[in-house]
Amino acid sequence: MSTQKVILCVDDEVDILELFRDEFLELDYKVLEASNGVDAFEIFQNNKIDCVVSDIRMPGGDGVSLVKNIKGEGSEIPIYLVTGFSDYTTEDLTNLGVNAVIFKPFDLEEVVEMVKAEVEKE
Repeated sequence: MSTQKVILCVDDEVDILELFRDEFLELDYKVLEASNGVDAFEIFQNNKIDCVVSDIRMPGGDGVSLVKNIKGEGSEIPIYLVTGFSDYTTEDLTNLGVNAVIFKPFDLEEVVEMVKAEVEKE
């Protein structure tokens, strides 16, 4: 019997959160949401998270700080960062432990499939 996968979606744009939430709920995943990296890290610390999909640029705590905090805890969970524009190179972010950088506009189904493939590996 497999346990329900938990996806943490982080974005300051409500529309993007809704898109991801709806798609992941269709896969019967539990979805937790935050609008910034600070709130997301608190959620991470208080829940078992299987994967994080986060925007990079957000007021109140960006996605890169979130990655550093999660990886600083020794976590190996997959993290996907979404961006329209970044001051970081893909290589910089990969070196931090990010699984993939997704550039806006993105193909929602492609992102969902990447996450699904990663969290259902076990």
